[in-house]
Amino acid sequence: MVTTFCAYPWDLIDDPAAPGRVTAAGADGVVIAAAYHSVRAATPLHPSRAVVDAASAAYYLPLDERVWSGSHLRPVTDTPWVGEDAFVRSARAARDAGLRVEAWVVLTHSTAVGSQHPQFTVVNAFGERYLYALCPSAPEVRDYARRLVEGVVRAFDVDGLMIEACGPLGVSHLGHHEKTQGADWSPVAENLLSVCFCDACQVLLARGGVDVARLRREVREGLAAEAAGRHGTTEGHLTDAVGLLVARAQARRELIAAVREASASVGRVVVHGQPDPWATGPFAAVFDDAASFDGVVVPGALVMDGAETVEWLGSQVGDGRLGGYFVALPPATPASIAQDWPRAIAAVDDAYLYHLGLLSRARLEAIGETLRPRRALTT
Repeated sequence: MVTTFCAYPWDLIDDPAAPGRVTAAGADGVVIAAAYHSVRAATPLHPSRAVVDAASAAYYLPLDERVWSGSHLRPVTDTPWVGEDAFVRSARAARDAGLRVEAWVVLTHSTAVGSQHPQFTVVNAFGERYLYALCPSAPEVRDYARRLVEGVVRAFDVDGLMIEACGPLGVSHLGHHEKTQGADWSPVAENLLSVCFCDACQVLLARGGVDVARLRREVREGLAAEAAGRHGTTEGHLTDAVGLLVARAQARRELIAAVREASASVGRVVVHGQPDPWATGPFAAVFDDAASFDGVVVPGALVMDGAETVEWLGSQVGDGRLGGYFVALPPATPASIAQDWPRAIAAVDDAYLYHLGLLSRARLEAIGETLRPRRALTT
């Protein structure tokens, strides 16, 4: 059983008490963001700061030219909100305190890179670009992802990797003063708005026999139908939904192959995923490729659906490990954490707890109460 707190580098830097909060809550490791999108983060228990404004997507390592030489896409490494080489500094602090250290690498979510290279971002059926969403159909994006991972592996002897956004991002995106929730898009409408028509995707779709012009037209017609209340299924709106999913899966598998090549020396690599074949975003549709990883980490809400769901998810992972990603932020409360989490956490192999630095003492204490039965099984 592996129990790990998600953390940002600044949660551990300049706070000698942070590792103690990990162990006091019953966890044995941290997974630290090495490549991450922009965030404004509370740090309620840190001794010298209250809020960190990470204004840009960033790579919390210097660029090793052995890795990045010749790269078309490069991440931002200027991180004045935490200083240079923050991943290694925080990883050393955790390792010196006896914690397991994993690296958390977000692959295709970077407004900084997307703004510099918009031609490699997701384009919807209206020609609108999602600059935060790098499209893995582009070889340059897959190469960028490989280098992100290789740079982390070279920089620190991590105990494992947790890969997020291992596939395309779609329309759903929190940040940038998001003002899209009132649109009340149905899940089907969100799927349609997440179909990509960037140059690389159009080539990939056409190569697979998909009529791209018809697909674009059907996406727009499907969105109009959904907006008018004529709800259907994603597949029902699209003549060649299968061809679209096949093309998306091909790009994802090439992305996975690049990641696995770069992480070959790491003993444990898990990936965020979910079983919905239309899933985009942080938890991509990776279940068809679960065997490529040592485990799949699913949203905690899926685990909380019940034993049948957990059993089915486990069967899809095969010989790999099933992890749950449990978010202790609102709308969760300390009371709901204590009530709802114990059975769910007991049902998975690995528990990833979100998030060490963001949580109040009351929420951390509730997690500690939740993990007590799990600790008893391992002692």
